[in-house]
This record gives sequence, structure tokens and C-alpha cells, in this order.
Amino acid sequence: MVALSGVEIPKDIKYRIGMKPLKSKLLSTIVAIVLVVSLSCSPALALSIKKEKEMAQKFMAMIRNQMTLIDDPMALSLVREIGKRLVAQLPPQPFEYTFYIVDSDQFNAFATPGANIFVNRGLITSLDNSDELAGILGHESGHAACRHISQMLDKAKLVNIGTLAGVLAGVLLGAKGGGDSAQAVVMGTMATGQTAMLAYSRENEEEADQKGLVYIKKAGFSPDGLLTGLEKIRANDWYGTESIPGYLKTHPGSKERIIYIQSWLQDHVKEPVTDNGIDPARFEMVRYRLAGLYGQKDVTETMLTQKLKKDPDNAAIHYGLALLLVRKSRLDQALSHLKQGLVLKVFDPWILMEMGRVYLLKGEPEKALEVFQGLDTVADLKLPLLFYRGNARHDLGMLAKAREDFMGVIEADDKIFPRVYYNLASIAGQEGKQGLSHFYLGIYYHKIADGKNALFHLEKSLPDLIDPDRIEKARKIIAELKKQKKTVLFKSRRSGLVKP
Repeated sequence: MVALSGVEIPKDIKYRIGMKPLKSKLLSTIVAIVLVVSLSCSPALALSIKKEKEMAQKFMAMIRNQMTLIDDPMALSLVREIGKRLVAQLPPQPFEYTFYIVDSDQFNAFATPGANIFVNRGLITSLDNSDELAGILGHESGHAACRHISQMLDKAKLVNIGTLAGVLAGVLLGAKGGGDSAQAVVMGTMATGQTAMLAYSRENEEEADQKGLVYIKKAGFSPDGLLTGLEKIRANDWYGTESIPGYLKTHPGSKERIIYIQSWLQDHVKEPVTDNGIDPARFEMVRYRLAGLYGQKDVTETMLTQKLKKDPDNAAIHYGLALLLVRKSRLDQALSHLKQGLVLKVFDPWILMEMGRVYLLKGEPEKALEVFQGLDTVADLKLPLLFYRGNARHDLGMLAKAREDFMGVIEADDKIFPRVYYNLASIAGQEGKQGLSHFYLGIYYHKIADGKNALFHLEKSLPDLIDPDRIEKARKIIAELKKQKKTVLFKSRRSGLVKP
């Protein structure tokens, strides 16, 4: 047998120069096989699919406990749309790919067991376009498709899922970015020799780049994005310091990778790239939205102000700066920047949405409702529109309409705006439905992990509740809270969401 791009071809199939050409049918078969191989990964020992799925659940729980995930519907929609386009190019997969945004300034992205892929806010805001974001996500999708993490874990001979989760949390997350603390997490769990096995090899990186470049191009994005994105990451040294041990860095050998990608691009320079359907302006708005809503206040204000001086006609920068100024309670200045952005980008729905939110904060719900008109058709704005329009209607005493909006939020996704339950409790209280008001307050406090208040209000609701489904839900949560109370101290924590 002889090899062709990793595929073994019988020796009696001869295709040397000067010999009779292969029959078209056989040639088509070989081409099809080579194409499959270009999208598939090299076989290697790895955890079983079942064990990796168990590991994924454990690891996700740890991430949610240790890190803050950004649930912003507009930003997530873009990231997941790009991710979906990339995953559509992969061969059949054993896992469902899910993409998340981590609220961290670090220049990082990583794939975890079960094809959960994370990209940090700081990395997104440092990129220039959707091609670069697709490049990063394509590379991570390559790691997930080739099951590199699963292979590492199998190689390290770690079998306890709890231990694996702890070690992986230290290695991939860097214990929230601290080199010493990250190393302590790992060293406290296993031997140094084993931790060295829990790092991507250069072969892993090369394979993820090879597959990622194919996924990126087939999805309609420019493969140049992976190169320019990686150059930005290298310039900031990924975690921001050279002092972190190699096995605590998720992506080694960036210099070598850049050289390889440059060579690949030269070999494919004449191949056309199809349209990916992502509006460049949409990426710009998401980029500055994340900076304005989640970046460090003073640092971000300085950065955006400087950018605006260089590019005063950039509506996205006005938008991001306005979001930042709202966080600093400088509402009139925020409104001024939104109005300037609207002049530059007439009837932009994202700018209009934030303008309505500012009017709400200024105590002008009538103006907010006027601004919200016509935004129903924008899919990315569905949740925030229902929530903020509901608040405006609630402030104006339009209780039935407000309740309709708030119930729409719950039906779509109640995790992003848990305060919707607080507002429903207010409506129920105004209507004299005290049992229902306590019920909604109980759900609200349960959503923000304030167990003490959740238990109090849910127990108060039971005597006056009529709906059997709500009674059953209240009793179920009460039972869960009482069980937790025996072993865990109740702690209230802020949800971190932007509220009107």
C-alpha cells in the first residue's frame, strides 16, 4: 500500500506521469476520500464518548461557578451564528457544539470536553472583523473535532472525572488568569509529570490549524483572519505574561503556527472565498457593545475616547461609548453620543434600543416607548425589546401590556433578564394578587441565588395560589432549597445584568 494524504491506496493503482490516466469513476472516488480525510482528524486514543460527555457536564458546572459567562443576546447571537456556519462544514460529530463568551479581559479562547467552545470578551474586542473571530473559533472547533483534550486526558491516565475537571479548570482557565494560583490548582491535584501531558502539543496545534483553515474557508470566511487574529494574540502573549509555565498555556508554539499558516495561505491564495452573510457593521457594533457594557470603566472610556478622536464618524464607537457612560450614570452624555450615532447610522435598531433604555433610566417612559416602535422585526433585539418595553409600559400603568411583554421574556429565555419576575410580582401586587406576587418574588430570588428570600416568599405564596402548576413549581423549589439549607449557607449574589 502507498499513502496519499493519509489515505492508503493499493499499489496496483498506478498514476505515475506518462501512464494511462485513472478512470473517471475511480478518480472521483479517490478525490472524495481525500476530501473526507482533509476534514477528518487522525485517529488516536481518547476517552469514550460517554465519559467525555460526563466530563463536559462537570466542567461546565465548574466554569459557571468560577467564571462569568456573558448572556448578552446580541453578542451571543453573532458568535453562535459564526460558530454554526463553521460547524456545518464538519463531518458528523458525536457532540453538539455550543459557543460561549467569557467575561474576561484576557486574550484567550479554548475548547473544553464535549465541544463547548469559549472565547473571552477581551479577545473579541481586540479583533477587527468577523473573519478574525471565525479564525479563532475555527481553530478551537478543530481541537474539538479532533478530540485533542480527550486524547490528553487519556494519555495522562486520569480516570476520576472529578479530578479531571479540577485539573482541566486549572490548565485551561488559568484559575482566572493567575499563573501561581493556576499552577497551585494543578499541582494540588496531580503530579507534575502528568500536568505536562495536559497541554496541546505542536502537532495538536498544527492539526487544529489545518482543519480550522478548511472549515473557515468552506464557511465563507477569509482564512487570513486566523493569521491576523493569531498575530494579535501573540502580540499580547495570550495570557499577558511569559512567566506562566508552558503546560498552563492553552496554545503553544504561536510563532511556528504563524509561519505554517502563512505558508498555507500562499498555497491557497488563488482560491475564491464565498460570501458568509455576516454584515461587517454588525461585528463592529458587537465589538464596541462588549467593550462598553463589560470593559473596565475608566480604561475603556479612555480607549473609546481616543478612538473617537481618530474616527469621529464611526457610529459603533459612539454606541460603545454611550453604553459605557450609562454605566457611569452620565445619561445626558450617553444620549448625546447615541444621537450622534443615529445621525451617522440612520434608524439603526441597536442604537434606538439603547436610546430607549436611557430614556427609561431618565424617567421618561413615554419617549422610550416612542423609540421602541418598529423594533419588533429585529430578531437579535427580541428579548431586550420585550423586557425594556415592558418596563416602559409598567411605568406608565399599562399593566396588561407590560405583563404580556414580561411573559414573552419568560417564554423566550428567563435566564438573561431574571428581574422580569420582580416586575411581574409588582404587577400582581398592584392588582391585589398577593399570593401570585409572593410567588414571582420567590422565583426572582431563586434565579439570583438568594435562597433565604426565595424560601420566604415561596412559602408565603402557597396559601393563596390557585394555579396547580405554580403550586407544584413552588413546592418543588421549596423542597430543593430546604435540602440545600442543610449543607450550604445561603449566599445572595448580584446577577451582573444591566437593569433599567
